[in-house]
Amino acid sequence: MYPKKRFGQNFLTDEKILEDLVRLINISFEDKVLEIGPGKGDLSENIINCCNSYYAVEIDRDLFNLLKAKFPENEKSFINADILKLKPSEIMLDDNFRLVGNIPYNISSPILNWCEKNYEKISDMHFMLQKEFALRCSGNENTSSYGRLSVICKYLYEVEVLKEVSKVFFNPEPKVDSLFVRFYPKYAKIDEKEFQNLKTVTRALFNKKRKKISNSLKYIMRDDDIKKIDLDLNLRPDELSLDDFLRISNLV
Repeated sequence: MYPKKRFGQNFLTDEKILEDLVRLINISFEDKVLEIGPGKGDLSENIINCCNSYYAVEIDRDLFNLLKAKFPENEKSFINADILKLKPSEIMLDDNFRLVGNIPYNISSPILNWCEKNYEKISDMHFMLQKEFALRCSGNENTSSYGRLSVICKYLYEVEVLKEVSKVFFNPEPKVDSLFVRFYPKYAKIDEKEFQNLKTVTRALFNKKRKKISNSLKYIMRDDDIKKIDLDLNLRPDELSLDDFLRISNLV
């Protein structure tokens, strides 16, 4: 079965790398696992019998039928749907489930948005991501990959790059290498007010990334509040740490 370009499919089939990924995920039998986009089931084959509860959502109907035929004893574990349109409860997963997946570049941001909406139900996420996007998720201040996504990810998760995988191990071969990344939620429950303020501040500052933060803050804060910020206002947003952004957000 050939990969379909419209779904951004790039299959990883190297058995040694798949084994490494399973080891890095460190699945226990008590775990509930949801795989996003299992493709032809190469990773699924390595984890489906390692956990108490396994589900996988595949948008491609042809692959969905292939998966049911490949795993006849687990055919009810596979769901033919768009994960972005599903709630965990529709997959019989209420809370404390683990997410894994080889995520197409074109839905990487929407997948993270879906995870944000279901944040309190997710134990952790292990995603294969295109390298550029993964570095934006894990980027540190004063680096070229650091941006709004980096700050949001740092606020929500402990982000760790676990493994780099060369593009030659994917079929069809993509243009760039990939990184296998772990996202571990920091909080049992998000402080919604703080988080929304952080979103407002990061949006305003990174929209004018090359400008001094003093130029952008005046659009979202009063002058009196700006004066209370204990930071050098001549800095640019990519020079601010997460703590710096939170310091500003708490005054919004």
